[in-house]
Amino acid sequence: MAMMPRAATWRSMLYVPANVPRFVAKAPGAGADAVILDLEDSVPPAQKAAARDGLAEAVATCRTGPGAVLVRINRPLRLAVRDIEAAVACGVDGILMTKAMDAGHVRLLAEVLDELEGGSPRCVLLPLIESAAATECMAEIAGASPRVVALLCGAEDLAAEIGCTSDDEVMAAIKRRMVVAAAQAGVAAMGTLGSIADFRDLEKLRDTVARSRRAGFVGASCIHPGVLPVLNEGFAPSEKELDLARRQIQVAEEAEREGRGSFTVDGRMVDEPILRRARRILAAAR
Repeated sequence: MAMMPRAATWRSMLYVPANVPRFVAKAPGAGADAVILDLEDSVPPAQKAAARDGLAEAVATCRTGPGAVLVRINRPLRLAVRDIEAAVACGVDGILMTKAMDAGHVRLLAEVLDELEGGSPRCVLLPLIESAAATECMAEIAGASPRVVALLCGAEDLAAEIGCTSDDEVMAAIKRRMVVAAAQAGVAAMGTLGSIADFRDLEKLRDTVARSRRAGFVGASCIHPGVLPVLNEGFAPSEKELDLARRQIQVAEEAEREGRGSFTVDGRMVDEPILRRARRILAAAR
C-alpha cells in the first residue's frame, strides 16, 4: 500500500450530526478546516441507519466548502464496518475511529479500508482514546497503521469510565501523554487541555487553546461553530513567530555558506532543534 500522510494539519474540526439536514447545510460555510459528519453519539439509535443511508448527500453538501470531510463511526464492529463502507463509497477524507481499543483494533479497520479502496488509499484514520485500557497503549495505536494521522481523546467517555470530570488534572495528564505518544509515531495530537464547550467566554477559550498549543496540540474539535475562529487563530502561527522562524532559517543558510556551525538570532543561540521548530512553524503557515 502506498504511504499516507503521517500528520494531520487541521486547526479546527466541527462535529455535525449527519442526520440533521439544517446543520449539515450550514457546515460548509462555518469556517472549519474539517467537518466531522457524526454517525455516533449525536445520532439516536433509531436513526443511525437513516443517517448512514443519507451520508452521500451530506458529504456532497459538505464538499461545497473548502474543508476536509470526515465521518465518526459507531461501535460495535458490525456497525463500524457498515459505516466505513458507506463513508468510503462517498469518498470521505477520513474516519474518526470510535473507542479505539489497541493496535490490533486499528489494523483491523485499516484492513477493511484496504479492501474497500484497493491499491489507491485515500481515507485516513483518527483513533479516539476513550477507555482507560487504551491510555496504556496510545503509542502502539498511533503507530499501528500508516493510515493513522492523528490521535484524539474522547474526554467525556474516558472521564466517565475513570470517574473524574472531563476538565480534571487526571484528564490533562492523559492528554499530555497522548501528545508524546503521537510524537513517537509522527502523527498529530488533536485536542485541548480543558473544556472549550462554552463558546461565550472568549478569553477563557483563547487561554485554553494557547496552553494546548504550547503543550504540543496542533488543532481541536468542537461542537459549536462559534468556537471555530478561536481554534483557527489559536492553532495558527502568529506573525511574530513567522518572522522569527524566517529569520532563523535565513541566518542558518548564511552560516552554512560561510562554514559556521553556530550562530545567534535576537541574541539567542540557534541550533538544529530550534531550526526544526522554525521549519514546523513555517510548514504550519503553508
